[in-house]
Amino acid sequence: MKRIQATIIAGLLLLMLILPQLALAAGPEIFDVDVENITFTTATITWTTNTTSDSQVNYGTDRPKDGTWKSVHDPAVVTHHSILLQNLTPDETYYFEVESEDADGTTADNNGGEYYSFKTQAWYSISLNPISGSCGEEITVTATVATPGTYRVCWDSLTAAGVRATFTATTGSHTLTFNVPEAAKGSYTVYLADNAYAQKAYATFEVYPTVNVDPDEGVVGTAVTLSGCGFTASQDIKVTLFQDEVQKGEEKTDTADAKGTWGPISYTIPDTPGGSCLFKVEAKEGTGLWVNWVSKDFEVIPKITVEPTSGRVGQPIQISGSGFGSKEKDIEITLGEKLWWEITSAEEDGSWTVTVPVPAVRRGEYEIVASGRSTRARDVKGVEFIVDAGISVDKTLAYIGDTIAVEGGGFAPGETGVRVRFDGIDVSPGTIPVDSNGCWESSFTLPISTYGIHTVSASGDTTSTSATTSVNTQARIIEISPRRGAPGDLVSLTGDGFGGSKQLTVRIGGKPALDPMQTLPNGNVAVSFHVPKDSPEGTLQLDVTDGEATDSDDFTVTKKTLSTTPLPISPRGSTLRSGVVTFKWQGVSGDTGYTYTLEINTTAGSGNIWSKSGIGESSYTLTDTETVTETLPKGTYYWRVKIVDDYGNESAWSDSSKFTVSPIPIRVWVVVGVVVLVGLMVVAYRETKFKVTE
Repeated sequence: MKRIQATIIAGLLLLMLILPQLALAAGPEIFDVDVENITFTTATITWTTNTTSDSQVNYGTDRPKDGTWKSVHDPAVVTHHSILLQNLTPDETYYFEVESEDADGTTADNNGGEYYSFKTQAWYSISLNPISGSCGEEITVTATVATPGTYRVCWDSLTAAGVRATFTATTGSHTLTFNVPEAAKGSYTVYLADNAYAQKAYATFEVYPTVNVDPDEGVVGTAVTLSGCGFTASQDIKVTLFQDEVQKGEEKTDTADAKGTWGPISYTIPDTPGGSCLFKVEAKEGTGLWVNWVSKDFEVIPKITVEPTSGRVGQPIQISGSGFGSKEKDIEITLGEKLWWEITSAEEDGSWTVTVPVPAVRRGEYEIVASGRSTRARDVKGVEFIVDAGISVDKTLAYIGDTIAVEGGGFAPGETGVRVRFDGIDVSPGTIPVDSNGCWESSFTLPISTYGIHTVSASGDTTSTSATTSVNTQARIIEISPRRGAPGDLVSLTGDGFGGSKQLTVRIGGKPALDPMQTLPNGNVAVSFHVPKDSPEGTLQLDVTDGEATDSDDFTVTKKTLSTTPLPISPRGSTLRSGVVTFKWQGVSGDTGYTYTLEINTTAGSGNIWSKSGIGESSYTLTDTETVTETLPKGTYYWRVKIVDDYGNESAWSDSSKFTVSPIPIRVWVVVGVVVLVGLMVVAYRETKFKVTE
């Protein structure tokens, strides 16, 4: 039994000796965990450790810690730790723990298993889309609330009469709609309120006048009803029909009510040529002046125009339509029986204009017709159009090496000898067959060429006069090598499609490289340049331009520490009798592209009391003049020096060298002076007494 007790006691003693060592090896100790600067979406977590270590915060909205938690890590080893959490949700409770790791291990502080917590700030907001419009238009409201509950959207009044929508919401954003109520022209406040009509947020909506025309197209004699809202209260209204600024028919008048609404006014369409008419709605202002507030189109019959009425295949032709439905969809243009072009929709007034190339068809005369969802082709008078030989390309903007598809039409049926040329040089892939309609297809690779417009042409044995079009060569950066570097590092850049033999400018983050550069005569680029001085660290935009052609890419600027560190020579550990100190060091020999920065401290590496940069030599003497005094008083100092190159790159600081300034006291100089004076007098006396007279 005594042996067992002795063994247990010995084990306990050993455990007491080991446990402190295990504690020391378990990682840093964490103190003073705190949350600072809490906003709607950010918070800063801080803590301290007894040893330098890294920083990490693990956080989430649930506890205990689960797989949804996020982490933010900072590898910098410090004792005062700070981690910024971003993109947080407003009015949300977050739980977190902190971790720090040093050479002995990792320590996690989770507040005893309860986890630390904080809550982001709450907010309320309301936004409208659109922010202006007319009576009856739908408004989309986006409301953000901080707490669950019942909320109201009120129009211009925090009362039951102003309520336009009521909704029960959880915390966060909600979308709802309402229609602009009947209201006079002006600005109105839209409130977000709680169930007790307490204001939480607001936005403004501008009501503008609008006029409704029913119907908006028809034949002569159609009865049209016009009504308006959003005008000024009690305002006199005048409605007149115009066509090409010429009045058609009689004037109609009315007076707006207290809410700015007027009508309906009945108007019979008088004899009017087919086309677009305009209902001009005018309102009398306070000065008695009639002001045109709203104009509405009335569509009589549809119509198209073509300019010019003849052209080559590939030639741009402008086609315009009027009298179509307002914003009419799926408008199709046909050339003969072939669908030529599609337009998504007409304008609000039923008009549309498009510029399109003549398609590849047989040479001859065709009829151009347009139709849409509501406009039938037989209701539109066709326009005769004559097609001549021509070509078109699928790309008008292209890079060197791109494949350009070429389409020809209007050539002789089955024509032989058709060739495609780029700036007069044959780029045909081989024999180009022409079908029985005189149409053909081919392609070529865009050759090396300078920036800008180049001519593409085609001709054949029958069509001897070349049909032409154009392609714009675009500038391009091909390669940057390397794609990262420090100021002063040499970078190579290649590209193509620039102007020929033009001065080239390279900028990184807006800072120009100072190296002279020029494009090659064929527009290719093969240059080298140095990363500009003072370029900030990080990934920046690299721009290349010859003054006209431009391209850009990313380039990462890094920090560089010079490999050579100066070696202090003197003073080193010496005591100087004068504060006018001369510093000498071994620097970079035989190179004028470097300067030095000298620093004097009160301790080794800190306590700076004097520094000077831009020193061109490997020595410096403190200045002592009437205007500038750099003399050091009595004391112990440390000095160090570093190298700086022309691009602002620096070396590491040299080791700090210690020296002491201890001037000789004045009384010592007085004694020395007296001794020297007595000595000189003795010498003079002896020379006089023992002088031999010749």
